[in-house]
Order: sequence, then structure tokens, then C-alpha cells
Amino acid sequence: MNREKTFSKRDLFRLGFRRASEAVGSLIDTSDSLAAVGSASRASSPTMASSAPKSSFVRPPGAIAEEPFLKACTSCDDCIRACPHWVIRKAGPELGETMEGTPIILPAENPCLMCADFPCIAACESGALTLVPDAFIRIGVARVDDAACYMALGQPCDYCMTHCPTRPKAIHALDRGMVAQVEDDLCTGCGKCAEICPADAISIVDHRLEPIEGRDPE
Repeated sequence: MNREKTFSKRDLFRLGFRRASEAVGSLIDTSDSLAAVGSASRASSPTMASSAPKSSFVRPPGAIAEEPFLKACTSCDDCIRACPHWVIRKAGPELGETMEGTPIILPAENPCLMCADFPCIAACESGALTLVPDAFIRIGVARVDDAACYMALGQPCDYCMTHCPTRPKAIHALDRGMVAQVEDDLCTGCGKCAEICPADAISIVDHRLEPIEGRDPE
């Protein structure tokens, strides 16, 4: 004879807690499995392995050549405080003792808005940041990883072109199957394209360390 099993409130609580614990454990196992799969995919996929690092840093607008910059910069934080968009930050110890405390920008994470009056340059009294009259101000130049670019892989994607603030656009792609091209002469290195790129295919490199096509190194 079958009898219906009855549960007290305590039994129901214990049963519910056990099931909830099992569910959480399942989610943790699933999360760990997905993480492992993701790591394996990144290790085995040429496209993922070659994705541009988003942690690349550049100096604030108007930065002079790196060696004299490091000699002139007093790490006073004036440019950091002057930035109205909190884009400039202090370099941490991971960049070495020489650079620690100096101002940097991570354009792929927090793009520079290239303010018209450049308050960061105006705030610098040491000469590490200098506004040259009629000079084209940039902090870097965008570089595209051909193997990771969605357009080059035949997928429709125009995020970088849509969000590029320069007129005319500094980055463009003519059609699917063609990698996005950067017009060095127009690119300010602001980082908006790198921040929005869903494939992490764009990095911003310091223009002072790499020749810019169409312009003499600044």
C-alpha cells in the first residue's frame, strides 16, 4: 500500500537547501568547465591567440619623447586632476620603478576624448606635456590584427568605423573579407575603436615609438 510521504516545514527547508546547494554546485562545475574550454580555445586558436592586448598604454596628449618625458615629469598629478573625464591615471609598480607614478592612458579601456582645450597640457608646468601651435595632437595610432578582425573574416562589423570620431574617418573597411584599414595621418589614437571592437582586434600603440605614415615622427 502506497502512502503519500509528508514533510514538516523543517524537512521542506532541508530539502530546498540541499537542492539549492546542488544547483549552485552544478553552476560552479559548469562555470569551471566553460573557463577551461575558453582557455583551451584561446591556446589553440590562432585568431584568439593573436588578439590585440587591451592593456597597451600611451602617454597623455602633448607628451614629449619618452626619455626627456621621464626626466621632465615630476609625477605631480596635475594632468590627472585636470582631466575632466578621468582618463589619465598613474602608472603602477607593474610598469617598473622608472615609470611608476607617471601619467598614462589605457585608451582601449578608457578612450581619450581629445578635449579641444587640452586641460591636461595646460596643467603641466614641467614641460613633459607640451602644446605645439598648429600641431596635430595625437596620443597614439590604431593597429588592427588582421587575423582577428571580423570584417577580414567575412562577418559584417562596422563598430570601429561608426565610433571613430575623426572627420574624415581614420579607420574604414571597404567590404567583407577585407581588414579594417587605419589612416595613420588622421588617427589620434583616442582608443574608441579599440574599446568598442568586439573581437579585441585593435590596439593603440604609442606614436612616439612607431613612425606614422604621412607624417614625420613627432
